[in-house]
Amino acid sequence: MSVGAAAFMSRYRIGIDPQVEKCIPGKTFYLIDLKDKELVRDNIYVFRAKGLQPLFPNGTQMVKYLRGMPGDTIEVTPEHKVLINGTQAGNGLFLTRELHQPAEKFIGKAALKTNNYWFMGLSDRSFDSRYWGVVKDEQIIGRAYPLL
Repeated sequence: MSVGAAAFMSRYRIGIDPQVEKCIPGKTFYLIDLKDKELVRDNIYVFRAKGLQPLFPNGTQMVKYLRGMPGDTIEVTPEHKVLINGTQAGNGLFLTRELHQPAEKFIGKAALKTNNYWFMGLSDRSFDSRYWGVVKDEQIIGRAYPLL
C-alpha cells in the first residue's frame, strides 16, 4: 500500500446505509472523515448507536443530520411536531407502533445539556432522536459526506 493510500485510509472510511427507507433519501454511500469531529448544526455525522435496542445493537453506525446543540430547546408537541428553538424541524411519530410504545411517551420539552446533541433524518419516518433522545460526544465517529 502506498503512503498516500495509507494516509487516506487513516482518516477516511466509506459508510453504507443499508436501509430500504433511507433517513436521508436517495443516499446510500458516505465518505466519513474520522478526524473531523467539529460539530456544526445541519451537517451530517456518523455516530455509534447506544441504547437503541431492539432495533439496533449498541455500536451500530448511524448517519443523521445534527439538528440540536447544547442549550437548544427541543419540543415534541401533542400534534407530533418536532420543534428546535421554536422552529419546526420534523413532523410525526410514525414509528411508535413498531416500538410498541404510545406516542404520548415521546411528547415533551427540554433544553439540551452540555455534551448532548439531537440528530434527525430528513424522512418523517426516520428512527432518530425523537425516539431515543440525545447522542453524546463520545459516540460521534466523524463528519459524513453523501456520495451516492
